[in-house]
Amino acid sequence: MWDLLVEHAKTCVLSGKLYIYYTEDSRSVGVVFNNIYELSGLITEDQYLSADSLSESQKVYFILLIFLHLFAS
Repeated sequence: MWDLLVEHAKTCVLSGKLYIYYTEDSRSVGVVFNNIYELSGLITEDQYLSADSLSESQKVYFILLIFLHLFAS
């Protein structure tokens, strides 16, 4: 079921909007998603890193940071 949902989301027209989720109040680390919540990149130390430049383990690490932060609140 999840696979069907993801495949459908990928057929949607992207709006060009990006959403940033910061892990803390200082906003020093943020994860950037597009409008279908696909990872676009990261913001860390005032630098944007595209998702293409990240290793798989870096992607997982930062996504987990966001989820842990969201569920801890």
